[in-house]
Amino acid sequence: MGSLKPDERITKTPADPPPPGGQRGLRWILLGTIVIGTLGFAGYQSYVNRPTSEAEISHIESLIVAGTIDEARASMIVAQARSRDVSGLRLRIGRAYLREGRIGPATALLAQVEGALIKEERLAIAEYFLVSGDPFSAAKFFEAALRTGLPRTASLLGRYGEALALSANGDGAVSAFRESLILDASKTRVRMNLAMTLANLGRLDESKTETLGVLKLEPQNAKALELLRALSGPR
Repeated sequence: MGSLKPDERITKTPADPPPPGGQRGLRWILLGTIVIGTLGFAGYQSYVNRPTSEAEISHIESLIVAGTIDEARASMIVAQARSRDVSGLRLRIGRAYLREGRIGPATALLAQVEGALIKEERLAIAEYFLVSGDPFSAAKFFEAALRTGLPRTASLLGRYGEALALSANGDGAVSAFRESLILDASKTRVRMNLAMTLANLGRLDESKTETLGVLKLEPQNAKALELLRALSGPR
């Protein structure tokens, strides 16, 4: 086979050499991507962990006023996780619930900051616990309200006595009921509760006296008639 002519020879053109600094340029691109990603993540973390703002707290209050309670609760969970003053936040939002008559969620928050409450707030929480079937907590908040100077009215002492009686503090209940009746002897509910508490304590003669006092004011009081029959039976 004859040799090819020079212009018929096939030659392979060598690849172009990499531009100067090409490897370095790639490294800078990769480094820039990492830096941007890191800054982005840091920005995200900063956003997520930012302190709860006044605008957020006001928004929760507006949700409570609007009656969108589920959304308010969800926002409160997030706000508490980031708050620098959790007690202050609970106090403020608890009071917002209380102003709108939302005693349940108000109590859930305010009971955690009992030391910062005013006497009227303690009383509202005590009443909520009493009607909700938690007389132990009710008695605690009634006591706290009385310690802060809430007037010792006949009605308040009667409710306090109920909480004490239901929480198995019979002697304390008797004292509260008697003080209530000194202020207003016409309260047959208080006197009836006193009579029943005395009976539970085994102080039967005293119980009978109070039961007769109820029947003097309300001759057809069913509870008093039933208790009187029980007290008049064989011992």
